[in-house]
Amino acid sequence: MVDRSSPTPASLELLLHEIEATPRQYWTDLLDTLRQFRQRLPSTDLSVVDAEQARRNQAAIDLLDSWLDDTEDASEHQQAWEFLKTALDEDRLSDRPLFS
Repeated sequence: MVDRSSPTPASLELLLHEIEATPRQYWTDLLDTLRQFRQRLPSTDLSVVDAEQARRNQAAIDLLDSWLDDTEDASEHQQAWEFLKTALDEDRLSDRPLFS
C-alpha cells in the first residue's frame, strides 16, 4: 500500500505540471473540484501545527493557568471589579451606565 500522507517531490511536480497544462480559464473550476475532493476526505486526528505558534499558545495557556491558581481571595477580586466598573462609567458620553 502506498503512503499518501506526505507527497513526494515527484508527485507534487506531476500535480503542478497538470495544473500548468490546464488552460487558465479552467483553473477556478479545477480549484473548486480540488476543494470538494478534499472536503470529502475522512478527517484525520493529525493536525498541522506551526511549532512557533504552538509554543506561543502554550505560553498563553500557562499564563491563564497561573491566574486560575492565584491564591488571592474573592474579596480582592470583588473590590477590583467594583473599582473597574466605577472607572469605566465615570466619563461616558451616555447617561446610561455600562454596568447596572
